[in-house]
This record gives sequence, structure tokens and C-alpha cells, in this order.
Amino acid sequence: MPKSLSQFLVKRPITSLSLGFLITILIGTILLLLPWATHRGISFIDALFTATSATCVTGLVVKNTGIDFTFFGQIVILFLIQLGGLGIMTGAAFVYLFLKKGIGIRAGLGLKTILGKEYITEVRSTIKFIVKSTLLIETIGTILLFIWWRSIFFETSQLAFYSIFHSVSAFCNVGFSLFRNSLENFRGDIGLNVIISLLIILGGIGFLVLRDVQHKITSFFKKEKAKWTLHSKLVLISTLLLIFLGASLFYVFERENFNFLTEKEMVLTSFFQSITARTAGFNTVNIGELSSPTLLLLIFLMFIGGAPGGTAGGIKVISLALIFLSIISFFKRKEEIVIFGRAIPRIYFRNVFILASVYLLFCLVIFLLMLYIEKGEFEKILFETFSAIGTVGLSTGITPHLSVFGKILITISMFVGRLLPLSLAIIGSREILKAKIYFPEEKIVLG
Repeated sequence: MPKSLSQFLVKRPITSLSLGFLITILIGTILLLLPWATHRGISFIDALFTATSATCVTGLVVKNTGIDFTFFGQIVILFLIQLGGLGIMTGAAFVYLFLKKGIGIRAGLGLKTILGKEYITEVRSTIKFIVKSTLLIETIGTILLFIWWRSIFFETSQLAFYSIFHSVSAFCNVGFSLFRNSLENFRGDIGLNVIISLLIILGGIGFLVLRDVQHKITSFFKKEKAKWTLHSKLVLISTLLLIFLGASLFYVFERENFNFLTEKEMVLTSFFQSITARTAGFNTVNIGELSSPTLLLLIFLMFIGGAPGGTAGGIKVISLALIFLSIISFFKRKEEIVIFGRAIPRIYFRNVFILASVYLLFCLVIFLLMLYIEKGEFEKILFETFSAIGTVGLSTGITPHLSVFGKILITISMFVGRLLPLSLAIIGSREILKAKIYFPEEKIVLG
């Protein structure tokens, strides 16, 4: 790469990320168009849609992954999912470190901006931790699935591939499945529900929290004290509250609708869909059969998403926590916002409200365009829009039946939804230069 171009990309992390994802999607599209990638061929739009969905870790599909794609095509999708989960720049930087070529001062500065770290050496250790923890968790998930699924597979090679594919898909929060109807056949399987749910949660809470967990485990064996960071506390508490709130409401809304399910299946389904709705696209019931209140609940969960530094989309649980704290502070008439004995700088709240506003505005614009193009059911198009932008992947079943323009719009939504929160976070984290000229203030009326 020419020196001038490399300097340009490093100084502009948002441009680098966008180009990285675009190049990966383009390569994936070309590979999926090859004759030996599908059984009956695939159109360019469908190949582009699938490559974007996999790279942007969404999970929306226009073709059945386990039926329409060959083993080669499934391998391509698997690699796109893995690359999307790790992040193009993080993966590339690790490769350079592995080859002992270093990432250089300029590249380190660019990665420092993206990962929010103070020192280049810390960036390097973070990248190593990201890749190592990803491979370790996915390997453990693969082993557990291999053991659990031994009774339903006749061939060891097929069992191994299904275990690897679903472990990577779950941890990367993408929801691609090789089964015809996702995981609906396993709705009453406690072991499988627990394994997939844990993989989704571990991928969704973010690497910063995972690193905190590592420090806690290491300190325990060394008999040392290690405190949770404020970030980890907010993420874990918010995640648990959202899971239990979502599961409880799902159970109440759908108990009569799914009265053919046993009590065990209903409880498992409620918790599983509450977990997967925020981040991944797996489902154990037909989403198209859910009631309107439940669809609205899932839209809210998809809008929130996972945690910063994780593989999930959405505005992030940290944003929800800060918005909630800001509202409480407003009604208590407190100037300073304090949580767990720590004051949070007000600039964070400004950035969060900007993120939520821009994200919601983009969702509404895409939804309006989708309504005009598809002219379908209001709530199903609304659900599809938020699922695409939130990079979740749940669908009421309308995805394969979208028009060409509808598929293009959803493809754009998945791409923007993957990069928008991170891009706004990068912009908001930069130092704000204080203006030398101050204008006089004047009050306005709100409400």
C-alpha cells in the first residue's frame, strides 16, 4: 500500500473501517456468486445481501443457509461472520503482530482512536486479548455443542462443522443457522438453550467486560482483590435487567398465544428470545406468529442492542443506562450525575443523546422508505427495519419476499447499522476544541 494512502487511512479510522467492511463484503459477494457456492445459483443482489448480513453480523437471510448454499458457500459465510465479529482493523493488526512486523506508531495511533486506549502498548495487548478470547470462547462453545449434538448427527464431520458454525454464529451475535427453521426444534432443550445463550451473552457484553472478568478470575487464584470497573458494572447490571424484563414480558404477552407449549418450553423460549432479540437472530418460535405487543417489545430490545466493544449492534446498553440516569438526575434536580460513588462527565450524556437521536432518525427514515417501496404490513416492515439496523437478524418472514429495491435498502441499513454507533462513538470521543470567541447566551422555552 502506498505510504500516502496508508497514512490517510490510519488518520481516518471511520474511513478505514468503512473501506475494510466494504472490501470484505465485495470479496464475499464475488465468492458467493461462484457456481460451486450454491446449489441452484444466486443473483447478485441476493449474494450482496448475504455477504453484507454475514460481515455486518446481522443474520437476515434471503436464502436458506443450510439448504441453498454448498459446503463451500457455508465456509465463505462462516469466515465473513468471523471477520465481521472481530472487526477488520483488529484482525489485520493482530496478523501484523503475529508476524512480528509491528503495527507502527501511525497505525497504533489510529487503533488507539478506535479502541479508546491511552497507550499504543495497551492497544496491542487489547488486540491480542480480543482474538485470543474470541478463539477460546468459540472453541469451548464448539466442544460443548459437539458433545450435546452427538445423538442427532450420524456423521462426525457434519457434527463438527455444525458445532463450529453455530458456536461462531452465536458468539458473533449473527444468528445464521444451518437448520431449516433456526433453532425451533430445540426450544425445549435446556442444554442447547444455555450453551447458545451464554455464547450470545459473552459476545454481546464486549471485550472490555470480558477482560474485567479475566482479571477477577486471575485475582481470585492469586488471592488478590480486583474491583469491577464502572463500565463493567453498568453493562452487567443493564444486561441482566433487560434479559429478565424482556423474558417476563414475553411470557405474559405470549402465554395464551403459544398455549401448545409446555411450561418448560414457554419459560425457555421467553428467556432465549429475550437474550437473542437484543443481539442475535436465532429463534426458537416463529417470529411471524408473535403478537403485536411482543413485536414492539423486541423492537425496543433490538434498538438497545449489546455493549460497547462487543459483537452486537444497537445504541448499546451503556447508552440506555446513561439516559436512565440522566432522567433520574433531572427529576431529582441534581447537577452532578453519580453512580456507584463515581461522577460521570456530562459530555458523555450529550454524546449518548446524539447517538440515540441519529440512530432513531435513521431508523425512521429507512422505515418510511420501506413502507413506500414494499407497501406491506406496517408492523412487519417496522420490525424488519429495526432488525436490520440493529444488526439483529430476527424476521417475521418477509425478508426473502422483499423487492430488489427493498433488499438494497435493507443491505444499506445493515451496513450503516453496523458502523453508525461506532463511528459516532469515535467522533464523540475526540477532544473538543474550545472556541476562543464566546457568544452571549439567551434562554429558550422547552415544553
